[in-house]
Amino acid sequence: MRLTLPCAAVRLATRLLVAPALSPRLPTPVSRALVDLQGRLLPVPRGTRSTPSSLGGRPSVRVSVPGSRDDRPVLFLHGGGYVVGSPASHRSLGAWLAEATGGTVHLLDYRLAPEHPYPAALDDAERAYRALLDAGHPAQRIALAGDSAGGGLAVALLLRLRSAGLPLPAGVGLISPWLDLDLTDPAIARNTGRDAMLGPGLLEEGRRSYLRRGGAADPELRPLEADLSGLPPLHVVAGADEVLVGDADRLVERVRAAGGRVTYTRAEGMWHDHVLEAGLLGRAHTDLRELGAALRRDQADRRVRVAVVGAGFGGIGMGVALREDDLADVTILEKASQVGGVWRDNTYPGAACDVPSNLYSYSFAPGDWSRRFAPQPDILRYLRTVAADHDVERDIRLGTEVTDARWDEDAAVWRIRTSGGDLEAEALVAACGQLSRPAMPDLPGIERFPGPVFHSARWDSSVDLRGKRVAVVGTGASAIQFVPAIAPDADQVTVFQRSAPYVIPKLDRPYGPRAFSLRFRAWSRAARAFWTGFFEFGALGFTVVRPFAATFGLLHRLQLRLQVPDVELRERIAPDYPVGCKRVLISSDWFRALARPDVEVVTEKISEVTEEGVVAADGTLYPADVIIFGTGFRTQDFLAPMQVVGRGGRELSEEWREGARAHLGITVPGFPNLFLLYGPNTNVGSGSIVHMLECQIRYAREGIRRLATGTRSLEVRPDAATAYDTEMQSRLTDSVWTECVSWYRTDSGRVTNNWPGTMLEYRRRTSRLDEGEYVTT
Repeated sequence: MRLTLPCAAVRLATRLLVAPALSPRLPTPVSRALVDLQGRLLPVPRGTRSTPSSLGGRPSVRVSVPGSRDDRPVLFLHGGGYVVGSPASHRSLGAWLAEATGGTVHLLDYRLAPEHPYPAALDDAERAYRALLDAGHPAQRIALAGDSAGGGLAVALLLRLRSAGLPLPAGVGLISPWLDLDLTDPAIARNTGRDAMLGPGLLEEGRRSYLRRGGAADPELRPLEADLSGLPPLHVVAGADEVLVGDADRLVERVRAAGGRVTYTRAEGMWHDHVLEAGLLGRAHTDLRELGAALRRDQADRRVRVAVVGAGFGGIGMGVALREDDLADVTILEKASQVGGVWRDNTYPGAACDVPSNLYSYSFAPGDWSRRFAPQPDILRYLRTVAADHDVERDIRLGTEVTDARWDEDAAVWRIRTSGGDLEAEALVAACGQLSRPAMPDLPGIERFPGPVFHSARWDSSVDLRGKRVAVVGTGASAIQFVPAIAPDADQVTVFQRSAPYVIPKLDRPYGPRAFSLRFRAWSRAARAFWTGFFEFGALGFTVVRPFAATFGLLHRLQLRLQVPDVELRERIAPDYPVGCKRVLISSDWFRALARPDVEVVTEKISEVTEEGVVAADGTLYPADVIIFGTGFRTQDFLAPMQVVGRGGRELSEEWREGARAHLGITVPGFPNLFLLYGPNTNVGSGSIVHMLECQIRYAREGIRRLATGTRSLEVRPDAATAYDTEMQSRLTDSVWTECVSWYRTDSGRVTNNWPGTMLEYRRRTSRLDEGEYVTT
């Protein structure tokens, strides 16, 4: 797993622990043992697998993470001054590189000096590369990478391969490459003392051991003096404070002068081989991620056209992920005039999130929040900021509504009709959400009412509620926020309760102006972990460990008793179903608002609406000047009104006539290259939907990566989708959500919205796209 430590702490640890292990004063076997031990202690991504292997007659370690593709190999040559280092010392770097490239990293255990001087290491590297070719890997699918001395080996290998007439790899990643074995660059003296890891002592010792003679006369050992034209794209990363930065500078300058393609990240304040600490240091992780993305682009077959429908949390997050990969030309289609999804539409007074900001945010963008439970303006500003900071804004077409999308089987593209014209895309990502279409009840006589009538998700801010008699229909998540906000201004608020909610206290608090200091951000990560555990506890209580849910019921009853002294009112607003069967709401103001003398709760059904107000089933007229619906959303119409037609003319809404279903909530048989975000059975009864969306985004991105690397169409197998759906419905049968009528279920009783497990389980199950579950062409 990835940790993020302050740069100063990592620098100090590098100086105190890593640099001494590289000292030439230590016996070589001791240095090797210490370096390998330190490498084993570095963190790796979840699901990392290291498998002993062999390449070209030399031992190697095959490192993969969930989603790694064997047909996109990366041959990695480790650093260590030619005298230390091994696959063990570089396992962490290899694993993070595998995650960044999406391929499998082969860590070669080449022979070391002084036992095996030049050209042993280079010979081993050549044999390993030839072995990948012999195994059937086309050169344009192979990437080559190396750090420090391994970077020098990688450049020397390129020159040898070119001289031998062998096909060159698709791209080359070089991390702090050591290229000048004469050690003549001025940066060595200038940065000695500033470099936290490396000094001239190890360089001189490595030079003597590797060459076993006074100079580097062989052209393979002088790559900076070679002809550097005709090489594949080079991607160079170096620290500005490292002793070898001059080697990287000169290489980049010479490649550019020769007309070659090269990218260069010269990281200010960073030391030699800082990317080794990718699991600990934020800058290292960023630099390695960008290096891996560049190599992935080099290995790609084509750029994929991707159409994303919706610019809320799902659409913006998908845009960020695809822009990071840079494998696709992305168009995000948004019907409204600005981004934000539900947080753009829901502007009612008191609108706020009921999940703490620490958890209701992207993992890669913590955000600046004014409160623990962010209000609507904070969240909308956050989404706009993320879109701007990650350059997603340029991909968004505002005011463009998608009317239908049809799969063209011959061309393997989606043909999409919009209000702004037609377009084509190899992949279609539907990020419409489950809570985007307001549900408007059909009340007899509503057309006769002369006053304003609107839904909370379409709040009419031009209506002044001061001194007005307001009828509120519904007591859902929106109503419990806006009723306390409008009650002090209105003359009278009449709440027509259709079903009493469970409501637990909202432990909200404001954040001060210094909240987002470094110390606070460290605390914020801890808070995110705490709230994850809290909501996972709730998820278990609604599914497999039902007694856990009793805690929420206890909190509800305690708050109700403390805030509502009227016994008769308490009885009227007490839920008559098991806790968790409907959404558990979070508020510390709702019960206080209902207890106000100018607020009345009506539990009778509405009979009709007249010119004077709302008439209940018992004949009582409740006068009203304004009617506001807090009646939720049409949650079963996942993609409506967009029409989606897949293979063989199959229409998705017809396929879902008996209830929506999708494999992992993301893919549907008969609809190739279609990915759903916040699809069927991915809502959480307890947790953060943003966490679930990030899981779906990673999964969909993996599918789009497949399309970029040669796959024409990707379609989930019917048997895999059926097996998954059967499992979901079986597990949901034992959940609390089957014990009442709610927006989680269809009229037939099928639970189509909720996920029956924990967030962590969903992350695990979507961590990789299993090609065995898909038909590809």
